[in-house]
Amino acid sequence: MRTIDLYVLKEWLVWFLACLGFLLSTLCLFSIADDPATVFPRGYTSVGKDLLNWSWSYLPWLLPVCSLFAGLFLLGFLKKRGEWKAILSNGISSSMCFRSVILLGLVVSYSCWWISSRPLFEEEITISQKLKKSPLTIKVKGERMWYFTSFDQNTMTGHGVQLFQYGKDGEDVFRIRANQASWDPIDGWSFTNGKFLGFLSGQGVPLPNEDGLGLHWESPEQLGGWGSAFGSKSPLINKRFTELLGLGLIDDPTPHLLLQERPKNLSYQQLDSLLAQFPDSEKPIIFPYRLKRAQLLWTGPACMVALLSGLVLGVSKFSTSPGKLGGLALIGALCFYVIRTFSDTLAEAGIIDPSIGAGLPYGITLGVACLLARLRD
Repeated sequence: MRTIDLYVLKEWLVWFLACLGFLLSTLCLFSIADDPATVFPRGYTSVGKDLLNWSWSYLPWLLPVCSLFAGLFLLGFLKKRGEWKAILSNGISSSMCFRSVILLGLVVSYSCWWISSRPLFEEEITISQKLKKSPLTIKVKGERMWYFTSFDQNTMTGHGVQLFQYGKDGEDVFRIRANQASWDPIDGWSFTNGKFLGFLSGQGVPLPNEDGLGLHWESPEQLGGWGSAFGSKSPLINKRFTELLGLGLIDDPTPHLLLQERPKNLSYQQLDSLLAQFPDSEKPIIFPYRLKRAQLLWTGPACMVALLSGLVLGVSKFSTSPGKLGGLALIGALCFYVIRTFSDTLAEAGIIDPSIGAGLPYGITLGVACLLARLRD
């Protein structure tokens, strides 16, 4: 029994590596023919490193495909050579034959998730460097609006800053225009070399303290004839400052900086940080990032779904021809792509939960495979 188990494992591994090598080689040749820079972005000075990095980026979706094809071809050729019938005639069940294959599939599944969650050579600082001099806009639930002409994520410092603070009814409370603003997770925001504009609101008129630390408010009763200025667009206070801090502004810019990158360019750790810190997780702008994180979480189970689908179809009486099984797999891959595109569209639009949208294609794939196998049996 142990010999048969290892024999099946060896056959599956051979087909798995053969499929992986063929698909990677084909994709690489087509990519080089289309645009060599996609495979070798640094020219031909670092061919090995670029090629490994390019291959690494394709592995998360190639590994499930190879798991599916390996299972189908394994059973197809075992049946063609009459070995599968001999195994079953000796009273050995299918589940006993595939124990080692399933254990190896778990290893491949974990590897697939691990590969998708981190780059091979690139450091996390790469995105920070891309965003070093980019403009930034931050909106905080209708309460505040930030504009930065440029923002350096390495030092968490913005330049050319404008801050608009609004009241409960949308009225102006104060505005700050500064040459520079710096973020600290403990102390919040501090401003350097700027102008403070204060408006009359329900709380009164905000005034910076003389030491530049925090604000105090003048009550409307103490303002005399200023009462008619409530809600006015004209500021009642126009004061320059060298340094202003301690305003209680705790708007972390990190998630807003990450939003400037496309979801596919962010690692799992960055997506997790973005979703944990973003103030409103139900905003439509965040749905594609929630979907991408869910898809990364599903890269591991995807290998097992593909492996089990291949084995289920292979052991059934659906076909004994490897060519027909391969054709079936190609049709299944096309259907999977259509279902995934449809579910991704629904998830990005907020119609279904992103975690459901990411897992729906795999659930349908496994269910259809089991249904086809039972119908043929």
